Amino acid sequence: MNYYCLNSNNKHKGKALQKSKIISIAFLFLVLIFLIETGESCACTCWAAAGDKVEGKGIILAKNRDYLPQPNELRLIVPETGYTYLGLFPVKGQKEQYVVAGINEKGLSVVSMTASSIPHAKRHPVKKGIVESILTSYESVDAVLKDKDFFSKIHPSFYMMGDKTKIAIIEVAPDGRFSSRETDNGILYHTNHYTDETLLWANEKIGKSSQIRLNRIGQLLMSHPTSFTIEDFIIFSEDRNDGPNNSIWRTGSAQDREMTLASWIIAIPKNSDPELYLKIANPKEPEKFYNMRLDRFFWTNGLE
Repeated sequence: MNYYCLNSNNKHKGKALQKSKIISIAFLFLVLIFLIETGESCACTCWAAAGDKVEGKGIILAKNRDYLPQPNELRLIVPETGYTYLGLFPVKGQKEQYVVAGINEKGLSVVSMTASSIPHAKRHPVKKGIVESILTSYESVDAVLKDKDFFSKIHPSFYMMGDKTKIAIIEVAPDGRFSSRETDNGILYHTNHYTDETLLWANEKIGKSSQIRLNRIGQLLMSHPTSFTIEDFIIFSEDRNDGPNNSIWRTGSAQDREMTLASWIIAIPKNSDPELYLKIANPKEPEKFYNMRLDRFFWTNGLE
């Protein structure tokens, strides 16, 4: 697989440093435990529109990626087998990370969300990247939804996807149970807890932020007076109506709190090439912006 990135006294001092490291590690551990137990880890807000809800038809799909401070980057992946795709990847040193939002050369876009309403230990994360599997293997939303066995074998999580005619949300619960909602003429939105009536039992604890963000993005979508444009979705992605920890764009009330690290917004017109808007807000770096037309030339020549 190939990928391309877009871009004496000393003795006492040593003991002090060692003690400091131990305290820092213990503090970070407590922070992670707090985030897991309160159901607020790995949060994201996703929303989409299709059909008459979109200016010029087609679909628009968006994901705000929220996580503890870490860098992210855009990569073009050319797998040994399957479809080439463009994706947003977290960066954690040498540790392998999986794509969290992407679109493949066939025009299928997929984003993921964590099921934070289930304790981390019960989610049983798998090693293989689910979003990567979808992007390299399927051409359309219908093709993914047709493969019922796929979602019955993966860990609890949420996925939103879209192509030029349809959008869908898949909620995967424990024990291989899952639900899907799809539309070719409407809106969908999601955060980090189960909303399908058949899977509400899976919510052990709904996080405050997840509920606030779900209500807010729903309000913005349903109160919009006209058909959506990608510019409307960009405005929504920057919404800070509910403070540093509960807004759609989260700045975090402290450096060790979750914050929004990227906005992935893809417009897929019914009769034209997809357009990507991506904002990456890596910690301690200037914000990066990408506006890209994903035409045949792009898929042939890549990011260069």
